[in-house]
Amino acid sequence: MEVATTPFKSIVCGVEGGPSSAEAARQAVAISSPDTELRFITVHTSFEPGPDNHRDRLEEGLTRACQMAEQSGVSASADMKEGRYATEVLLSEGREHDLLVLGTQGSSRASGMVFGSTASETAHQAEHPVLIAREPPEPREFPKKILFASDGTAGSWAPARTVGQLAAAFDASVEVLHVEDGKDGDRGPVLDEQLAELAELAGAEPAALRVSGPPVQVIIDAAKEREASMIVCGRRGLRGIKALGSVSEKVVHGADCSVLLVPAGEAA
Repeated sequence: MEVATTPFKSIVCGVEGGPSSAEAARQAVAISSPDTELRFITVHTSFEPGPDNHRDRLEEGLTRACQMAEQSGVSASADMKEGRYATEVLLSEGREHDLLVLGTQGSSRASGMVFGSTASETAHQAEHPVLIAREPPEPREFPKKILFASDGTAGSWAPARTVGQLAAAFDASVEVLHVEDGKDGDRGPVLDEQLAELAELAGAEPAALRVSGPPVQVIIDAAKEREASMIVCGRRGLRGIKALGSVSEKVVHGADCSVLLVPAGEAA
């Protein structure tokens, strides 16, 4: 039988020495396979002052991340980058890998946008998949319980297939959540096709829930009620003022668990 492996063959994880980046490193290791190219990077900035910018703290964060990977049987490399802004460096690195992983301390979306939170800015601008890693309020095995928020459009196929591959690789349970908005017609056919394909990929029928209500709050509440370890959302890559209404970015800032953002893409 063929052994399933993570859909992310190359992963880059940003670390800075604090608890949030330690959780990011833990989750990056958790979704790596023995053949995954895992890279930890930290950014020593010339512009952003503060205790988190001290070289010794950054180096210690890299060392601990590599030790964590080694203990899990995953090989990893580590590198310190120089840059004026951490976000610019991380976005550049993210374009060279299948997945970028960052930690967050759970600041509000508004403060993240105003004060330049690295996770907020990166989630806002990234072109490739991004995992915003957050430690939940109570222990949850990662990534064993996945909540996939599907809007039932053709663009939701890319995140759907990522969910299926993750479920197959890590024996995770999946629940598919669709929030009815009453605006775009019947999304049932696409959702039914996704449920069937997820069952085939994961080897088990996913649970399905179709509800009405404010999409952001419904997704956040569902993840909390089901003690999900990760929410997976599609991301349309909105820019500028349009991004202020992005459901996926609002979920990132309101969820009590990690959120994986996958750029929208249609079925092949």
